[in-house]
Amino acid sequence: KNCVRREKVTMRHGRAKSSRRTLQFYRLNAPHIVKSPYKILLDGTFLAASIRNKVPLHDRFSKTLQHAEFTFYVTRSTLVELGNLAEEAEKVNKSGVRGKRNHATNLGEDVEAILRMARQFGLDECEIIESDDIPHDASTEGNGESSKKKKNKAFKDFSDASIDIFRLSTVGGKNNFSYFVATQDDALSDALRSMPYVPLFRLGRAVLLLESPSAASRRFTSGVEQDKLASAGGLMTLEERRIVDVLKKKEKVKLQEKVKEEEKKAKKRDAEQFGVSFGGAFTQRKESKRAKGPNPLSCKKRKV
Repeated sequence: KNCVRREKVTMRHGRAKSSRRTLQFYRLNAPHIVKSPYKILLDGTFLAASIRNKVPLHDRFSKTLQHAEFTFYVTRSTLVELGNLAEEAEKVNKSGVRGKRNHATNLGEDVEAILRMARQFGLDECEIIESDDIPHDASTEGNGESSKKKKNKAFKDFSDASIDIFRLSTVGGKNNFSYFVATQDDALSDALRSMPYVPLFRLGRAVLLLESPSAASRRFTSGVEQDKLASAGGLMTLEERRIVDVLKKKEKVKLQEKVKEEEKKAKKRDAEQFGVSFGGAFTQRKESKRAKGPNPLSCKKRKV
């Protein structure tokens, strides 16, 4: 029992440490996101999973966010989706015939009750975002036609609720509306991981997890840092930057000339030492001085 308790305590400390690191990353690189009160955008799959696993969301989010203030948000399309799924589950219960597979089929028994409770939680505990308040095109900065095609392909597999959540959390290409997204939908999670600065929450059974920053977030941060280094932290004007580029080119030319001079000197030394001329043709080698006789000082004196 003591070993099991220690393992649980270690796991809790590990999750808390990981959450602190993740929040620190966003605090340093995307300060517009990590500001109190935090905005937590919940989708239908997350709400249903929290009801099924009896997760006290307020308590768990408070601990994960280091007891900072936060507000739950839910889109109107998410509430509509939960209501439609509950009605579908009710019809299935009455008729005994299963409909097409969807997120509700993963909730086990009492699907209808879980969906209705999830929807009621959204109505009672969350700020509702109406469809008119959602931007129709979350065009990202620096994205071309290929990225738009990928986005349209992803939308084909999305419900209306998932599309609204994706648009809200990717405005401006770097989550300008500052939403943390809580979802159990793998397709939506993968799409959001491809965009920078979208923190993701998910449930592992009854455990709330804050995911580490995605590769897209780290790449975006690296690009920003490189731009800062190139422009002296953004303090250089365009004219100053042009002057620096000209000086760098001059220094590069000088360095190349210096290297060429060193190569010429090295070839000249080789020619003098090994009898090879500068152009590469052979010349007569210098004859080394040979001893004409034995050194008299090193010879043994004759006995008289």
